[in-house]
Amino acid sequence: MSIRHVGLRPFHLQDAASFAQAVNESLTSLTPWMAWAHDNYCSDEASSWINFTHIQRVKGEAEEFAIVDENDQLLGGAGIRFAQQPGEFCALGYWVRSTAQRQGVATRAVAQLIALGFQSPEVKLLEILAAADNRASRAVAERSGFSFVDYRYGLIVLESGPVNTAIYHLKRG
Repeated sequence: MSIRHVGLRPFHLQDAASFAQAVNESLTSLTPWMAWAHDNYCSDEASSWINFTHIQRVKGEAEEFAIVDENDQLLGGAGIRFAQQPGEFCALGYWVRSTAQRQGVATRAVAQLIALGFQSPEVKLLEILAAADNRASRAVAERSGFSFVDYRYGLIVLESGPVNTAIYHLKRG
């Protein structure tokens, strides 16, 4: 079954159970790249994350979204962290549950984040950071029009420790 519609909407506390379920079913693809993903991820952890996303939104620090299909089923999460200091860039992040992977979900979510990021005239550049060995995430960046800039060690810290990070940028057109 292919996913026809990919939408972004703010997380709601009612998403906690489906968020935890999506994480637990996707551990094989999440745990190598997401330090927060672990066995028996629970609804309370998801609720805590969702509450934190609301705080970030109010402070203007970030916008985190549920990625949903046409039936409002949770497909994953995507967000944009806004630059807070000179020299920082707005950074995009995303993850997709295992049952929705390899269907263009992340690429379509990133397209919506790009549009959101460039709504602000002061935003001239968006950034995606991916572990150098995370081929799926890097492919999304490339399919989304981001250009590879360089590798830098330690920008991403995984459970195993700091790793080489691939840096991608997209300049306002």
